[in-house]
Amino acid sequence: MFSSFNKCTINGNLSININTKRDRAEIMEVFDSSISSAEVKRSREINYFLGGGEKEWIPKQEVHAEDINITQALKSFRKQSITKADKNNDINCLRILSLSHIFPLNEFDARKCISKYFNKNIYKALKLLARNRKPTIDRAPDMAAVYCKNIIDRGEDECDGDGKETQDKEEDKDEMMRMIRDLVKRQKQYNASAADKSEDAFIQKYLMPAIERVLLKGSGNDLYYAMSDKSENTGKKPALMMGTKVKAKEVNFFFVERKRPGVSSRYQPESDYTKLLKQMKVSVDDQLCLGIKNPASLGLLLEGFKGTLFQMKLLAEGIYLPIAVERFSLVEEIYELVHLPRMVEALYHVKLELKKFVDESIVLLLCLK
Repeated sequence: MFSSFNKCTINGNLSININTKRDRAEIMEVFDSSISSAEVKRSREINYFLGGGEKEWIPKQEVHAEDINITQALKSFRKQSITKADKNNDINCLRILSLSHIFPLNEFDARKCISKYFNKNIYKALKLLARNRKPTIDRAPDMAAVYCKNIIDRGEDECDGDGKETQDKEEDKDEMMRMIRDLVKRQKQYNASAADKSEDAFIQKYLMPAIERVLLKGSGNDLYYAMSDKSENTGKKPALMMGTKVKAKEVNFFFVERKRPGVSSRYQPESDYTKLLKQMKVSVDDQLCLGIKNPASLGLLLEGFKGTLFQMKLLAEGIYLPIAVERFSLVEEIYELVHLPRMVEALYHVKLELKKFVDESIVLLLCLK
């Protein structure tokens, strides 16, 4: 049994100042708060508590699960993070995120989940909370996996045999099946290799065809998206942002952070994981300021050919809860087409949630006129 609250008061983010040999003006532009990892060793002195944020957190509401006070457990974890930051000037990305009231739950990667810091009872309560908050993902029909396997086995666009035309008509009734067919055809037509050292080429080759087919095809003018400009990118902007405009203000809802295979975030001011979840929090805050009820945001973290989709909601005052809702693999070669349905399912969920967000924003805009 668990309970939650929708009306919330938000504490400010905590900022960070890093003194290094790099240009100070560049450093002060680092987004909102913190560096990412204990592996970043270039800093001589770190102060996590400059800016408008507050160390003290006095919750006005509480969340309970399995008779465990989740709010108090998270408050204690954040307090420990503050103590470690004051003492050692060196904390990991999960503790850094807790300073901004972000507490990720990730069943796919224990290293990126806060539950490992708690005892068995709290661990179970957090697991229950994540399970009850995890959205249902629509699945592609079973024939999608069969279709992809047949392409791998026989190298054909369609299955042979009697009743093929009838089968195609039945499959084409499913929107995800049509998407999968289109992406398979594209995969077979465009076989050029992406440059090993280019993250832009990597995302254009392995992700953007699916983004264009699933999210952009057939979308209206109210949907807005932007990609980071390589010539201007300083590492603070995500690879891709999607949302809408409300009274000329860009309100982003979906974010993508990527890292090509064999590359880590060790020498970045903050990790891609930290950056992604902070961007998602900013989105939730922006929606609250606009008056959107039950705000949420989505983020996709690409680590090589592995992708993890997160959905963040404001669980209660001071608790931003990003949950890993799906994990999939990008398709590098034809023989990996069996991974395609899972990727389409994840992006189709983004498509549905984006539509809800854009529709609600349009209604809100009409009410403001």
